[in-house]
Amino acid sequence: TISTQKRSAYKKMDITTDVELIHLMLNEFYISVDIT
Repeated sequence: TISTQKRSAYKKMDITTDVELIHLMLNEFYISVDIT
């Protein structure tokens, strides 16, 4: 049970990090568009 819990926790972390990365990329994209 502990191993499965760890796996789910890592999966959740991966999902959150992916979302944060996409959010940061979108923010940078919009900033670059605003500059031009």
